[in-house]
Amino acid sequence: MLSPTLHSQERALLQQQQRGYVGLRFHWPALEQEFDRYRLQRSQRQLPWVFGSVLFFMLAYALLDFLMTPLGWLTLPIRVSALVLLMLGYPLIAGRQLAPKIAWLAYGAAYAVCGLSIIAVIYINISRGVNLPYDGMFLLFCYGYFMLGLPWRMTLLLSWGQFAVFIGLGWWLGVPLDVLSYQGLFLGCVNLIGSFGSYLLEHSQRSAWLNLSLLEIARSQAEGEDARKLRLLAAASHDLRQPLNAMGLYAEHLAELHTDAPTQQLTQRLRESVGQLGRMLQSLLDFTRLTLPGQISVQRAPLELRSFLARLLHEHEGQAQGTELRLDCPEPIWVTTDAALLERLLRNLLSNALRHADASLLLLSAYPAAGEQVEIRVRDDGRGLSAQEQALVFEEFRQLDNPGRLAERGLGLGLAIVQQLAQLLGHSLQLDSAPGEGSCFRLWLPANLAPPVDAEGAPAPSNSLTGRVLVIEDDQAGRDALAGLLQRWGLDVQACADLSQAQQALANGPVDVLISDLRLGLAQDGLQVLELLREQAQHMLPALLMTAEVTPALVERAALAHIPVLAKPVLPARLRQALVRVLAQA
Repeated sequence: MLSPTLHSQERALLQQQQRGYVGLRFHWPALEQEFDRYRLQRSQRQLPWVFGSVLFFMLAYALLDFLMTPLGWLTLPIRVSALVLLMLGYPLIAGRQLAPKIAWLAYGAAYAVCGLSIIAVIYINISRGVNLPYDGMFLLFCYGYFMLGLPWRMTLLLSWGQFAVFIGLGWWLGVPLDVLSYQGLFLGCVNLIGSFGSYLLEHSQRSAWLNLSLLEIARSQAEGEDARKLRLLAAASHDLRQPLNAMGLYAEHLAELHTDAPTQQLTQRLRESVGQLGRMLQSLLDFTRLTLPGQISVQRAPLELRSFLARLLHEHEGQAQGTELRLDCPEPIWVTTDAALLERLLRNLLSNALRHADASLLLLSAYPAAGEQVEIRVRDDGRGLSAQEQALVFEEFRQLDNPGRLAERGLGLGLAIVQQLAQLLGHSLQLDSAPGEGSCFRLWLPANLAPPVDAEGAPAPSNSLTGRVLVIEDDQAGRDALAGLLQRWGLDVQACADLSQAQQALANGPVDVLISDLRLGLAQDGLQVLELLREQAQHMLPALLMTAEVTPALVERAALAHIPVLAKPVLPARLRQALVRVLAQA
């Protein structure tokens, strides 16, 4: 919905369009004032060019008069005086925030000075018997009607007034009637053409301004809709992912508590359902975030591909179900990219191939390419795609092999997200496929020819988990599920609902890692709570932030505090990896 102010402005603009403006006046004074300011801004942008061309012509004519007419020495002071007045007045107008009425008076005065100086030069020569042509008046009117940008009525008043002065002074000085009539007819026709032309020009300017104003209101309305979508997205992220995150943690906890076959089968199905729901929700939220401008920022940094791709492939082994996963990256290769966005892109490609390709082999490869590029390929030996299917696979909600819309096959957003992420990262993406010959997605990234100095030789962190963890989570189900899972992993867990409980727990004994949700129902968010606990501990405790609302601004804040951000619902394997890393720091 439009705000009351925007709604009233839109209504006034639409009504003005319907009423018309034949008299070059808007019915509502507020609209007329806004248009006057808009017109003045346009004129001020053109002023340097108009002023420069006027100076050029006046100097040129002054020089020609001085060199070619007998009375050039007599008319030169008049032209110089007009030039001096214009040059003194220009700094008072250019770049100043003047009220439109004052600005138009200044413009009109400059126009009148030029016109009267030309008339004076012409009739000084005529009074001394020198017949000087009146082409200067023609140029003057051209500038007045079409270059200065004055309001139409002021232009008419000044132009026809100078025409009357020119004719009246000629009659008073006794210019022959036939000569004066011819000059009057010519300059009168010039004024008539200029009057109609400038009328049409201002009419079109008013029409354009009304359309631009309506377009600006429509843009503001669209931005408001985007803001409402973002609020809905944030609410959905938090409210839906909280119980989903707890479900996933409880399922993992249940699987570790009961090892009998029926329970394991049940918990496996539960984990699959939770994972499927999480992927669908993640796809919807990712797609919405990617389609809204400015919601995802790219943070490029050096990345070593071999270990990165090996980890991705390893994490998809449970999804393979008979498909052989193979990595072809014989040596470390460094690229410059956003690791988080690239991981999301490649995960979608791998999941898409495992779900839909009916392949026996999925090959993930990376190697240097021409032009200081690195090419990543995701190739399968599955059923392949026809040319028609290749044109459709990147469309939103398009599923080529799921006419019944089976939920386990996803929403059809995976490749649409891949394409948008590739565009956001600036990486070229290409699909090569043919029926019966499998598919190959090719991605080109800029090579990083100067990897970080400390990139090699860093010891791999141990996969064992020991230590004391302080958890801050206001949602009881999520808190209990997370605490139970961490305890099953061998960690000593202190779970708290708010900052005061966490501060008391920290006062009772040291901890090794802090884990907090972002939204805690407090004046402070989770990131601020972690900082306060660090201050209490008097050293930089390793910490993790869990949230359903991962935004570029939040990631930047967390990065400045050296706190990794985990998006809910958190996969237990991802949580364990993050804990291994931060415990290695401790």
